Amino acid sequence: MGTLSWVVVNVLKIILAEDHKLFRDGLRKILELEPDLKVVAEAGDGEEALAVIREHLPDILLFDIHMPRKDGIELVRELNHLKIRTSMIAVSAYDDEDCLSTLSAEGVLGFVLKSSGKAELIAAIRTVSRGQSYVDPRVAGKLMTSFAKRKSESDLFGDLTSREKEILYWLSQGLSNNEIAIRMVLSEKTVKNHVSHMLKKLDIRDRTQAAIMAWRMGFAQLSPDALAQYIGSGRLMGDMKRRESESG
Repeated sequence: MGTLSWVVVNVLKIILAEDHKLFRDGLRKILELEPDLKVVAEAGDGEEALAVIREHLPDILLFDIHMPRKDGIELVRELNHLKIRTSMIAVSAYDDEDCLSTLSAEGVLGFVLKSSGKAELIAAIRTVSRGQSYVDPRVAGKLMTSFAKRKSESDLFGDLTSREKEILYWLSQGLSNNEIAIRMVLSEKTVKNHVSHMLKKLDIRDRTQAAIMAWRMGFAQLSPDALAQYIGSGRLMGDMKRRESESG
């Protein structure tokens, strides 16, 4: 009699987070055909997704960027805050470069469009499970454009004074000019003048765009303690240079 041989299949646990049930059902049927892929839970919105992720700790999260109650970006940030290690793939009908660049900065490895085929979806899952990036070719161009834009924004950011950077930070946290003035022990008029100079240097129209830029660059995500250390070191260097020039 012949001997039986056993093949051990490493099954990837997957959670689907998508608010359109018909599309979610279609994804499940596609994935069920693969012996190494198993959908362990589904969610119809971001809050539900967070709950089932914490319960099942999946290998892969396949999520829609635009969901009710908590969108894809909010969900990813919450998972990072909780230090839940799950490889993530964003699925969307749109290739919005700002969303894509933000998700990429937050550690999302995979990007596929809802119009992508079965082969692209399966390839994305298996590639991301190995810790590698997978980007639909139609999305790749948008990401490259966004990365180039972010580099340009970093150059503009570097032109700001330490005080302007600090004001930009508090502005990005939703504080008004008066609240920033109280926090920084300045007059409201002084803060308003700094904001005006800052907008000119950043080549943008209003404080809302400034806040978006700060979040997109990752500056707004600093903790207040990290900000104080960053601004403090900058001011210290500035004081030293001033003293050197005065003594010379």
